[in-house]
Amino acid sequence: MFNRVTIIGLGLIGGSLGLAIKEKRIAREVIGVSRRKSTIKRALSIKAVDCATLDVKKGVKGADLIIFATPVLKIISIAKTISDVLEEGVIVTDAGSTKERIVKDIESILPDGISFIGSHPLAGSEKSGVQYADKDLFKGAWCILTKSPRTDPKALKKIEKFWRRLGMKVKVTSPKRHDKIVSALSHLPHAVSVALTNACRGKDLHLAAGGFKDTTRIASGSPELWKDIFVTNKKNILRDISTLEKELSKIKAALKNNDSARLLRLFNRAKDTRDIL
Repeated sequence: MFNRVTIIGLGLIGGSLGLAIKEKRIAREVIGVSRRKSTIKRALSIKAVDCATLDVKKGVKGADLIIFATPVLKIISIAKTISDVLEEGVIVTDAGSTKERIVKDIESILPDGISFIGSHPLAGSEKSGVQYADKDLFKGAWCILTKSPRTDPKALKKIEKFWRRLGMKVKVTSPKRHDKIVSALSHLPHAVSVALTNACRGKDLHLAAGGFKDTTRIASGSPELWKDIFVTNKKNILRDISTLEKELSKIKAALKNNDSARLLRLFNRAKDTRDIL
């Protein structure tokens, strides 16, 4: 599909992309860009990339597909850095967890002749680092692509094909709609995990069993990455936190009023919804 793919950011997602692209023979050459020599060394050792560099401008030279796999705010700043060296016809995409700000800013940054398609592969782990890269990370998972008035239809179609070749199911929506969806289904769970972990800090955690560990697993995710996600999806996350607070208040009220029947209804409703998954 591509002659040269450049992946900017060689963490879990970037490394997994490199492995998957190479296994599926989607590109003749995969170039990696990282800010650390140690990360480049690891990426080369597991053959996630064919070669790698610390110099982002050098890394994107000659690429016909560039993928940002960095924290959200770094995507925007790096786009500014490379905008003057991109060759006409290149497609730029990303793996960021928010889209409205990324799409708006990058579309205003990139010159004419460069296509940007916002992508969000809904795959990952609480682990971070290229050492945890997995060529099968994307198989069977969803990838949300975003479409704006400036989106090039041919580029969108090619990026959709790219993610499908990696084994993903694809949904196309607007950047605004994307951020609303993932706020409730991805970002709110992280807020809950963080809050629960902090609330129970120091309270005999050595006795924690499966329920606590399952519920708080994602709190081990990269703090820098999640900070950027929350900052760039603030409005939606605040709304969903308010919704969660209302649900918690129902449980609190049932307990205060010794209303076991209401408590049972709340538990049954949650079980029925969760069992659908």
